[in-house]
This record gives sequence, C-alpha cells and structure tokens, in this order.
Amino acid sequence: MKNILVILVAFGIFTSSYSQTKKSFGIRGGINLSKLSNANLDQKTSGYFSVFGHFRFSDLYALQPEIGYSNQGGRARNTSNIDDIEIHYISISAINKFFVKDSGFHFLIGPGFDFDVDDTVIGISNREEGNDITFIDININLGIGLEFKNGLGFEARYKQGLIDVFSGTWHDFESDLYQDEIQFNSVFQLGLFYKFNF
Repeated sequence: MKNILVILVAFGIFTSSYSQTKKSFGIRGGINLSKLSNANLDQKTSGYFSVFGHFRFSDLYALQPEIGYSNQGGRARNTSNIDDIEIHYISISAINKFFVKDSGFHFLIGPGFDFDVDDTVIGISNREEGNDITFIDININLGIGLEFKNGLGFEARYKQGLIDVFSGTWHDFESDLYQDEIQFNSVFQLGLFYKFNF
C-alpha cells in the first residue's frame, strides 16, 4: 500500500510539473562548416535545417528535441569537385539548454543521431544499395546561444561524430589512409532559430 501511495504521489508531482512546463516549437537553420578527421580534405561549407519542440521546465533549464537535415563531409583539395565527400544526414537530437538567470543567454549540450539518407528508404528506393558511408553516426553537440523575447535567436554549435564514417573499403581515393585511419565527422554550425511562443 505504501509503495502504491509513493508511486501515485511521484506521478502527481511529475504530471503537475509537466503541465506547468512552457511548451513551444520552432525552426532553425544555418551553415555547416564540416570536416572529416584523418582525411586529406579541406573544410566544406554547406547547410542544415531542422524543426524542434521546446519544453521549458524552469527559468534555467529546457529540453529541446530536434529533427532535420544536415549536409556534411569534406572538400577535395583539387580544382575538380568529383572527389568531394557529400554526406546527407537525417538528424535527430535531444538538446539540453541551460540558461543564465534572467537572460536569454544559454549553454547547450546533447546527444544526436545522424542517419545517412542514401541508406534509408529515401535513398534505397532509387538504387539497389546505399553508399560506403556508415548508416548511422552518433554525435555529441556543444554550444552557446542567445534567445530574444520575441522568439528569435542565434546559436553556435560544435558537433563531434563518434562513429567511423566509412563502413567498408574506401575506393574513391588511391590512398591507404582511408583504410588505416578512422574518420570522424566534425561540424561547426552557425545559425538562427525562431521559436513560436503560445
């Protein structure tokens, strides 16, 4: 009986705090400056876009789940672009935002999962099999941002991949580097977001 009472009290506290949570959603987008570690490639400039839910549990903390698209990879060090690495990801992340008291300035950290588009239903429907890119990349996001009262804000993030980008033998470069070394995604994101407040 005591256990049931404790569970009911805990459930009541959770539902009460959740109902008092400020909920909203928004969009974010900007530029990616991406590289692959241990690769003979330059930094590549591309873009990202996502939608998010924003759950403000207190003045100091918010949870922000996100889903979107991120173009990553690297740029070849020659005049032709045939050796550029183009990786198109569907990105899912859970960002924890920690706000400075009485301001919109915040720090953020959270895990993310990137799914290679070529190896999902979207890509496979147009080809027999995917590319040499590992189907999933697990990453960690770190950053800072500033949010204004009208819902507009900007953020700078660093996203570090934790899984080797290439799942099989790499054939596009005549180098043993891609067979002997591990390549990780490394992305700096700079962009804007807008949160729709209700």
